[in-house]
Amino acid sequence: MMKRLYQILCILSAVLAVICIPSRPLWFGLAFFSTLSLCTGGMWLLIRVRDTRTDRWSVIAKQLIRIGNAIFLLWLLSVAAVEGLILSGAHTDPDALEADCVFVLGGGINGDQPTQTLRNRLAVALDVMEQNPDAHIVVCGGQGDDEDYTEASVMYTWMVSHGADADRIVMESKSRNTIQNIENAMELCEQNGWDTDNVAALSSGFHLFRTRRIMENCGLEPAAIAAPAGSPHMRVLFCIREYFSIVKLVLNGYW
Repeated sequence: MMKRLYQILCILSAVLAVICIPSRPLWFGLAFFSTLSLCTGGMWLLIRVRDTRTDRWSVIAKQLIRIGNAIFLLWLLSVAAVEGLILSGAHTDPDALEADCVFVLGGGINGDQPTQTLRNRLAVALDVMEQNPDAHIVVCGGQGDDEDYTEASVMYTWMVSHGADADRIVMESKSRNTIQNIENAMELCEQNGWDTDNVAALSSGFHLFRTRRIMENCGLEPAAIAAPAGSPHMRVLFCIREYFSIVKLVLNGYW
């Protein structure tokens, strides 16, 4: 049974990895599914060695299989637990829509245009500005190594071109991750004399559990606004990537 399971996972992961190759936004999926294919393929090979040989390699393979099965089971349990937390946090907090300041978190750009995921966040930010005329907006995101512009500048330009009041938007253009998004946005609020007692973070639903934890660690009341994540296959990949981001956050002691 386990042999067939590892065989199916190996082949399926390899196919999914190949599908991810042509599209740069899917390169995380390429890395993840390639790694999963190699690991499950390794387990498949060990089971074949155990079942077809009678020398010491069979004994070694048997021990490695036990260790591998235990690690795989623990990993699956951790994935189920963390993904449950991610899904439980994918909602808008009612009070967040009345925040004095909203941090719109970056989500990737293509040239001088936001990705679909980021456009979804910006579209929700426009709705928030319309519903809450007194709210200030901080668009967050620095410049990646392969990007020609900062995410914040692209976000600002897109929002203004779609009718947003430029005077209500401030750019945070130095951050490279979510922690820096929140911390730098807080500094901008202080520089502008804005109260941080009533702020909210706006991001995709899959991102909000981690965002709330970071806000708490920064001394903020965790309030979040959810934006749609995009196509179903992208949501799956983003949730997988978010699992590793949360694990990294825990390992770094930022919890």
